[in-house]
Amino acid sequence: MKKVILCLVVLMLPVLCVMAEADAVRVGFLSRLNISEADFARLIQDGKGRTGWKFLSPHHDTYSVRFYDTLAAMQMALQRGDIDEIAIPEAVAQYLLKASSGFEVSTIAETKNPTGLAFGFMKNNADLLSKFNRALWSMESDGTLAELQAKYIYSDGTDISVKFDTFDGADTVKVAVTGDLPSIDFIDTAGSPAGFNAALLSELGRRMKVNIQLVNIESVARTASLTSGRVDVVFWYEIVQGIMLNYDASEGVLLSDPYFKWNKFIFLKTK
Repeated sequence: MKKVILCLVVLMLPVLCVMAEADAVRVGFLSRLNISEADFARLIQDGKGRTGWKFLSPHHDTYSVRFYDTLAAMQMALQRGDIDEIAIPEAVAQYLLKASSGFEVSTIAETKNPTGLAFGFMKNNADLLSKFNRALWSMESDGTLAELQAKYIYSDGTDISVKFDTFDGADTVKVAVTGDLPSIDFIDTAGSPAGFNAALLSELGRRMKVNIQLVNIESVARTASLTSGRVDVVFWYEIVQGIMLNYDASEGVLLSDPYFKWNKFIFLKTK
């Protein structure tokens, strides 16, 4: 009898897996570069031990994660019905809700530890990383960083022009921006960075006395742009504070101190 029961369980496993997949809420995320969709789904639903990340809410029993290389691709998948919802940082959700009447909030998930964005550098560029960190510390201590966040992120300052100073004879630092996290990382219809990314990098360039050159890339090409030497710095990698788990930046990428943090992800669905 035990053998019969065991055989039935084995035979039923594929069916049970299909049923679990069917019951799961299909959620789109921007691609994380150092983790699979399945592992990321387990990470955000665990909330125990080293992960410290609990995305489950009363509105969701389980997630089926789908990665998308760009925010535009993720929105199109939602509109086609390929996924049920998209999960994005609170500031990005607020931007999309203002920009389009076709979305509404499904649920709000809070993380145990703050999620943040940090600059990425190759290991052989540790000196430049130190310069960025020192400039970020000075901006945080004198209140400039908070002022830029209030002006360009929370007040949607994407239509505010940003001027970049130039310094004769100074080094040029090429920084990759994606436009996939508006209004944190924003690129306007003319293809020019015009949000918090431009304002922050302009101020960093002024304090470090270097010339900043912005390079537009897709978010999935962040690490490739670094390793190929196309850029010196990537504007953002996502990190979770207090967790020794680097799921976005690949090995060989050094991360700065975070310049922006949040602890809420908004799940959007179509109306």
